[in-house]
Amino acid sequence: MKTYRKLVVWIGVILAIAVILAAGWYFLVRPSGSLSTGLTSAWNTIVNPVATVSSGALNASGTVETTVLSIAPEMAGKVLEVDFQEGDVVKAGAVLVHLDDSTLKIQRTIAAANLETAQLSLQKLASPTVIANLQKTIAQDKQAIDDAQQALDTQKYFINNTDAVQSAQSKLFLAKAALDKAQTAYDKIRYNNHLDESVKAAAYQKFYGYVQAYDNALALVNLMTGVPNPEQVDLRAATLALANARLAEDQTLLDALNGGTIPDNASGAGIVTLQQARINVQVAQANLDLLDNKIAKMAITAPVDGVVMTRSVDPGNVVNPGTELLSLARLNDLTITVYIPEDSYEEIKLGQTAAVTFDSFPGETFNAAVVYISKQPQFIPRTTNTVSGGNSTIYAIQLKLNDVTGKVKPGMPADVSFILN
Repeated sequence: MKTYRKLVVWIGVILAIAVILAAGWYFLVRPSGSLSTGLTSAWNTIVNPVATVSSGALNASGTVETTVLSIAPEMAGKVLEVDFQEGDVVKAGAVLVHLDDSTLKIQRTIAAANLETAQLSLQKLASPTVIANLQKTIAQDKQAIDDAQQALDTQKYFINNTDAVQSAQSKLFLAKAALDKAQTAYDKIRYNNHLDESVKAAAYQKFYGYVQAYDNALALVNLMTGVPNPEQVDLRAATLALANARLAEDQTLLDALNGGTIPDNASGAGIVTLQQARINVQVAQANLDLLDNKIAKMAITAPVDGVVMTRSVDPGNVVNPGTELLSLARLNDLTITVYIPEDSYEEIKLGQTAAVTFDSFPGETFNAAVVYISKQPQFIPRTTNTVSGGNSTIYAIQLKLNDVTGKVKPGMPADVSFILN
């Protein structure tokens, strides 16, 4: 028994020395390839052996790989719950980690109240009473425009028509003469105590007609001759422009209160107040949306279907933004990389399919398609046996695995078989 153990020990020592000498020869004596390339090639040939050809098929072994995502929070917080374990398969959108969002929810309640207050203020500006009063103001604006336009037209007419002024003055002179005559006649009747009161009343009625005629004639002359100068024309024109501006502002405000847009060049106190109220609503809504967004980020979800590879968080932990909580391997992007000898390189084409089997699923065959063929060769130690007996050049081939069952997981060893023509 002791002799047997000694023999085993000596065999192990001899093998170790042989490996060391072979590696030293390869990396120090062999001229082709850098040290880095040699190390990489040696490791790849151990993990994914070089393909072998048998019975018209090219057989190779590899390991299932995929993209691994680092899952980290965008917000800092205290971990309340962790809903997964390493090795669990999760669906896209599934909640993985719950962070404490109680403070954010209190802030959201305040933001919702601020939004409601801003909305009520805006609604108050557009109440039926406000709109009715504004419609009344617009009607007054239109009347003011008509009055200002008439005054301006009249002023221009009298300034430019001297004949009309002279005619008005003549009518005033005649009206004054007729009034004086009527005054004398009425005075005789008014103080006559022997006449009946009905006669006096009729005389007064006649006299009053002359008074009205004189007053109208005097008013016309005063209108024509009172302010016949260009400055007054400019004043009346400005009054008309102001009336038009008020009407435009009030009409724009009414349209806006009824749901219309506010033009960029709109002005007026009412417009400014309405714009400020609308901005207040927008700001309050934005604050509420911001808090909703933050609250949503406190529940960390899976971005894709995958399997949990690592977990580095537990309930009670306080995490910062960017801290990795777990790593998630994609299940819909599984690949296998194998290595083929140089003399089989021309046999493999992009899109070519291959059969894949796993020791974990005996009797089942999966399909894979070639998605990448390396154009640069790699080199393996000369001590590695290849199918051709002396080839030291290999090429990497990557295949995309089609697994509709969801059984295959990253890290599983796989056997790949290409059918050669």
